[in-house]
Amino acid sequence: MATRGARPSGFVSLLLLLAGVLLFWLTVPGLGDAARTATADGPRGAFTAVRLVCAGHAGHTTCEWLGTFRSADGSVELGSVKLYGSGRGAFEAGQSAPAVDVGNAGRVYDPAGSHTWIITVGLAALSYVLLVTVARRHLTPPPPPSPTTNALPATA
Repeated sequence: MATRGARPSGFVSLLLLLAGVLLFWLTVPGLGDAARTATADGPRGAFTAVRLVCAGHAGHTTCEWLGTFRSADGSVELGSVKLYGSGRGAFEAGQSAPAVDVGNAGRVYDPAGSHTWIITVGLAALSYVLLVTVARRHLTPPPPPSPTTNALPATA
């Protein structure tokens, strides 16, 4: 058990530092995409479903529709993109729906936006907390030792 003013554990600090740097490296580059996804910021257009693509893992199957996207003004045309959140029963082949290209490669989104940004922002905040914790553990000086009194009781 650590006592007040004791030196922080180097091993624990190393683990916190590595976790913080890893989370920072994974999340911070995606903050721009997360912001555009949350606000549906990008060219609006139409997604046309081509086929359903399913992936199974750990007893669970996730399906999304793969298709094409064309912006309303015709300036953006994308092939082989998935419409985020489109499940098994969302479309039939050839059916179209409104969509937004936020710049996330291989994926377009519903014009109402998406809540996928919450995980990215949460993990970025956690990386900040971990890095600040390590900095405080090693960059702030330990508190001064409390003064001890060795005064003898007064005798009459």
